[in-house]
Amino acid sequence: MRTLVTASVLGLAFCVGAAAQNPNTLTMEKALPDGGTVALTVNVGDVKILASPQQGEVRLEITAGRQADHATMASWVRQFNVAANRAAIEIHMPKDRKHCVDCYGNTSVVVYVPERSDLEVKLGVGELRIQGVRGNKELENGVGDLRVGIASPNEYGHVETHTRIGDIHDPFSPGGGAHGFLGKTEDFELKGHYHLKATVGIGDIYLYEE
Repeated sequence: MRTLVTASVLGLAFCVGAAAQNPNTLTMEKALPDGGTVALTVNVGDVKILASPQQGEVRLEITAGRQADHATMASWVRQFNVAANRAAIEIHMPKDRKHCVDCYGNTSVVVYVPERSDLEVKLGVGELRIQGVRGNKELENGVGDLRVGIASPNEYGHVETHTRIGDIHDPFSPGGGAHGFLGKTEDFELKGHYHLKATVGIGDIYLYEE
């Protein structure tokens, strides 16, 4: 039997389903129309952004690698607001007195968005993956790989990719990507209308057709 618990922590409403089955997962959701913008900032963790199976909503799921109650995980969410057609989400993982980051170990963040959404994403440290989302994308990862699934390259008109240290794996570019230890940059035009800008400090960029 599924149990639904609703609570409010730091002014944020969240729902927790089947807590006994997965007590380390916090779920929060809000209404967001198709074609809106999702701005996400995370300091550290593995982050996935996926097309939502439910229309008209943005849903956040945080799973801690170690035991953490829902009130603790909710305190990591500094912001989860929707105004008109724009959602703003900010997540900050804790530091302890020894200054460890992601003290709960391999914390994962999954954000489900409407299939047609513009994305503005900044991740400090971790792996960023995006699948099934169609729209403009401005993506930045400080340390870690960035993987972006693209339904069709014909949807994009301008593609910019840059790494300071790392490779670019891009089958859609005229050169098929850029490889080598030092940073690489690609900037080219296609025939679509979406814009894709992806930047990584240390790590690789992977673009692929879904």
